[in-house]
Amino acid sequence: MRQFPAAYVTPPAPSGSNTGGRISAFPYLLIAPTALLVGVLVLYPMVRGLVVSLYGGRDIVPKPEDYVGLANYVSLLRSRELANALRVTLLYAAGTVALSLAVGMACALLLHADFPGRGIARAALTVPWGTPMVASALIWYWMYDPQYGLVNFLLRKTGMIPGNVSWLLSPHWALPAVVLVDVWRIFPFGAVVLLTALTAVDRTLYDAARVDGAGPVATFLQITLPGIRPSLTILTLLFTIWSLKRFDTIWILTQGGPADATNVLSVGIYREAFRNYHTGNAAAIAMIGITLSAIITVGYFLMERRRGAISG
Repeated sequence: MRQFPAAYVTPPAPSGSNTGGRISAFPYLLIAPTALLVGVLVLYPMVRGLVVSLYGGRDIVPKPEDYVGLANYVSLLRSRELANALRVTLLYAAGTVALSLAVGMACALLLHADFPGRGIARAALTVPWGTPMVASALIWYWMYDPQYGLVNFLLRKTGMIPGNVSWLLSPHWALPAVVLVDVWRIFPFGAVVLLTALTAVDRTLYDAARVDGAGPVATFLQITLPGIRPSLTILTLLFTIWSLKRFDTIWILTQGGPADATNVLSVGIYREAFRNYHTGNAAAIAMIGITLSAIITVGYFLMERRRGAISG
């Protein structure tokens, strides 16, 4: 065995020593650029938005005489508009997350199997995710056209609807139509992540399950699902956060209508800030949205910690 000179061997530090009471600044220098970036782009806008939400004027820079304290929050919490926006936002997020995970899982399982042209199919899967958001929203806007849209044409040909449906103008169908667009846009990301997770599952477990006579459902529940659970939970959190802050697709397709059927929190912020010029109300709605996202994120990590403690 090769012996290294003593000069190259660093002796272990004595227990409890702190290098003479001095704290090294090098680790803090390494994280300083990231901390500065987060402070400028995340923390400062949040603090600024919180300050603006305490004023009732219409100026971007609030004036001292416009200070109203928590009056904006009180009026919003009493309004039906905010209650409807919260309801629509949660429905939109729940539908988008559930369908995106289901479709992404199905595609990942399909593309994980061996079949001719699998590489081409995997490459084609990323097309919706790579399409610019505005372009994909406009494509779907034309597809939803009541007279000449492809959606009505296909549904009429298959006999699923007797006549044309105004999908984006109907209070009953506008939200599902917008959810479908968002699902089409983001499910490829989930499929790629889950496909990567599937390739990491030990193949010998499937061979053992096949020898034991386990069926496809039991194999999926006992082997596949536990193997991809970490990726699945991360995707759930990401899809939820993305859905809670979605604005561009909804604004292009419906602008929050009809009859506020798709008026999510982000659309309400835009309306209050740039239509009604109530910057205080807009900032208050933004703070409520941030609080909702923070609650969901903290709840997610608490559930994961509890699950890890139980499994450990």
